[in-house]
Amino acid sequence: MPADGRKHTRDHRVEAVACVILGASIALGGAGAVLAASRQTTAAPPSEALYRKLCRAIRGEHVRALFRTSVAPIQLGGSSDCAFLPRGGTTFGAGIRVFLRIDDGDKTLWAHRGDHPYGKFRSLSIPGAQAKWGYQGGRWPSIVDAREGTFTCTLIPAAGGPGLVGFPGTPLAAARSFAERSARVCEDVFAAHR
Repeated sequence: MPADGRKHTRDHRVEAVACVILGASIALGGAGAVLAASRQTTAAPPSEALYRKLCRAIRGEHVRALFRTSVAPIQLGGSSDCAFLPRGGTTFGAGIRVFLRIDDGDKTLWAHRGDHPYGKFRSLSIPGAQAKWGYQGGRWPSIVDAREGTFTCTLIPAAGGPGLVGFPGTPLAAARSFAERSARVCEDVFAAHR
């Protein structure tokens, strides 16, 4: 084979190796960019501090409107994200528990999967959010749910808690009025989260 033929073949090999190296570098760079982008879009789950901040954003007048007696300071954490009790009350049997889930994308809290039944659900009107309340009889709802995007706010009032405000009318009408008033707590939380 003539010398320039060998040189020509060698040049093609060098070019081919250079192309392979360049292609591998581009692929690795692209994979690194995709990995970096996925790390940026994967948000950390909401912290306990954020849930506490949202609970503290609940306006006092909206809580006091749910009780017929004075209200104790907010209780943060425990079996719920926050709870409100009448002053002097020490157990949930007298107050309202609040549960918050910012990334409830699968609607676990909203649908109450794995939870006990809350009776028949009825719709509730809240500006900019979905809302419903459960009813099993009596003068108070069994549960109040509100949802804005993937953020779910749930309130569970103590059934017939001695400190909770009662409303006039039939038991169903009284429960609905309590549900409407208690939904303001979720509106406060949603506003603080926006």
